[in-house]
Amino acid sequence: MRKNINKIIAFAIGISVMSGSVVPALAADSTQQTTTSTSTATNSQIVNGKPLLTLDEAVKEAISISEILQLDTSKITYQDKTNDINEDLDDSKDVSGDEEDFNDDTREANANKARQQRDFDQDVLVQKVTKAYNNIVTSQIKIDKAEKELQIKNKTLSDAKLKSSLGMVTSSDLKSTELEIQNLQITQKTSENTLKDAEYSFKVLTGKDVTQYALEQDIPYEAFKIDGSIDSYLDKVIDNYLKYSEQLVKINNEYYNDKDNYITVSGNEYKISELSASGVNDLEEAAAHAKQEYDDVKNSTDPADQETINEKKEAYDKAESKYSNALPARLSYLGTKLTIDENQTNLNESKKQFKDQLKTLYTNLITAEDNINYIKQNIELSNKNLSDAKLKYDLGMITESAYNTQVLSSEDLNIQLRSQIDTYNTLKQEIQKPWIAFSGAK
Repeated sequence: MRKNINKIIAFAIGISVMSGSVVPALAADSTQQTTTSTSTATNSQIVNGKPLLTLDEAVKEAISISEILQLDTSKITYQDKTNDINEDLDDSKDVSGDEEDFNDDTREANANKARQQRDFDQDVLVQKVTKAYNNIVTSQIKIDKAEKELQIKNKTLSDAKLKSSLGMVTSSDLKSTELEIQNLQITQKTSENTLKDAEYSFKVLTGKDVTQYALEQDIPYEAFKIDGSIDSYLDKVIDNYLKYSEQLVKINNEYYNDKDNYITVSGNEYKISELSASGVNDLEEAAAHAKQEYDDVKNSTDPADQETINEKKEAYDKAESKYSNALPARLSYLGTKLTIDENQTNLNESKKQFKDQLKTLYTNLITAEDNINYIKQNIELSNKNLSDAKLKYDLGMITESAYNTQVLSSEDLNIQLRSQIDTYNTLKQEIQKPWIAFSGAK
């Protein structure tokens, strides 16, 4: 039994977390060590008889099979082709000046936004794979610990039955131990089912059956550091996130607020100033004036006036047509202006909301960092206590049950540290790359 206890110690305090708090295994006679070798044929590591699937390899596999990224690539190609066609159309219509600049800037911004979206989607995918990978490893560690806990409880139950036969414990004590075992079995079954679900999700993401591979046990931890204030930092990452959306709003604002620019509505070209309220009124007055001039001469029977009548009629028809066409054109222009104003307002509101949410994430990050430091201190203390307990147990100064309790508590702390670091790393990624946190918000 003493050898089994030593194996448990090695596992409990030997979980390696890349955070500067790695503690060596105490049990010199532990046989439960991880065996690692390198296959010269494939240049891949073999861990406990299984090929090692690193997180980087899993990410690469996920990227290679992602339908979302494939669609993003198709959208980029489509956008480029559409831009080329529209540029040719502008050339054929001799579009120039501010209108040409507006069209070119809009096309470029849309192309850049499509490329940026692919980068964003890839970052989201990487985070999903990382989270899934770490969840599987943590679940495996929890299940392994639960198995050891069941072994210890079953031994406790066996001892309790012996004591019960000798009248040293009551039937209630015996039943209590049996219920504890039953609860552990339920918990273990739930953990195993959760692990199966996680393995399935991982296979969907990466195409890899994780049960055929060993995974890296280490999880990196590096404190989040910035230069300057957190407000300035968050403003910068939000600006980067919304860069091309903001650029498109600015391009439209500048163009449609310049009254000297031209827009085309239903095949008719209008100067923006003509579609203002005063501009349309001017067109209405011009049409009324042309009608009056036509009315003044249209009833003349003098053949000498016929040419004048025709000229006035043509002038009136043109003025009336321009006015009547300007009305729906103005409605279209007002609709465009309203959309631009809405986009500007939405952009401003998005910035405020994102800033507020990122500040909450940063608060959670600070809390997670404090928890990590607290757990690491507990681990240091636990390792010292466990070392002392090992010596006392070897000398027969404490019971096996008391010693086992400390071993499991030590392992619990390592699992807590790993989970807290995983949470911290996720929060850090969401702050550095807010499109990960807001992937469903925009």
